[in-house]
Amino acid sequence: MELWLRLKKAVSLQWDVKVNISSQLEWQNIISQFKPISSILWPIAPLFKFESKPGSSCFKRRHRHEKNYENDPRRNASYLMASKRLAYRLGDNIRDRRALVYAPMRGAYPIWRSVRQFIPQLYIDYYFPVTSSFVFYPQGYRIMNRKGRLASGRFTNILELQRLKPLLKRYRYLVYIDEIVSGGMMAAYLKEMIQLDINKEISIIAAGIADVNGAKSALKREVIKSYVNSGRIFKFLWEGCDSLITQDQKFLLGVHYMDYNQGLNIIPFLDKNLQFYQEKKEFDKYIFKEGGENAW
Repeated sequence: MELWLRLKKAVSLQWDVKVNISSQLEWQNIISQFKPISSILWPIAPLFKFESKPGSSCFKRRHRHEKNYENDPRRNASYLMASKRLAYRLGDNIRDRRALVYAPMRGAYPIWRSVRQFIPQLYIDYYFPVTSSFVFYPQGYRIMNRKGRLASGRFTNILELQRLKPLLKRYRYLVYIDEIVSGGMMAAYLKEMIQLDINKEISIIAAGIADVNGAKSALKREVIKSYVNSGRIFKFLWEGCDSLITQDQKFLLGVHYMDYNQGLNIIPFLDKNLQFYQEKKEFDKYIFKEGGENAW
């Protein structure tokens, strides 16, 4: 499989070190050697299976979205239509200007995959920062948050933005796309972009799909709108769907973490046959039938 490692100082946009690996042990050794701020392991053949540590719950069905999951065509249709509407609005705003899409793994990844199939072939690059509030860096990484404590992946948004900042001059827009449940995370990430003066380097477009058609995010959406009204970000575009079923559903997402205390390292989430789980196959078949999407 192909491993992308991001270090604190960027060499290139997507990765600073890229390695082909063939085993879990090789993956672990490379992660331990480079201590990246984040990494993504892409499921490019030859594939291999990850084995969890004894007692680990990382591969179990824990979240309510994972338990008793059933494919729902009506819910899928709502998700698809929201993606299509958002794509058209993004296309109208970006037009022929060069843009970098900033879509955090894991929640925003399926949204961007769905949205991008309806966007015309514009000058768009993408970047998948790896962030998560429940995953922590090992002590040996010496990555501390602003309070001087061992950092979680919540802090990785800042590390990823700092890494990208020197590369932003080549773009007209930074399109931060994400899921919107309460809207608190999007508002917080935008606040950090502003604190890091990202908005002084590039025009920021915030875009997202909101759970339960936006019923739970009204207050935080007003915060985000205030960033637009004050001129700190350029636009805020959102569309609602019935349910963001991809939220916290690793069997549907196809991505997860090997361990919650070993850093921000995404791996493909495969079954014993080295295939994606059935719920992902069914969801992808519906969501991507119009765009012919066949990527991870």
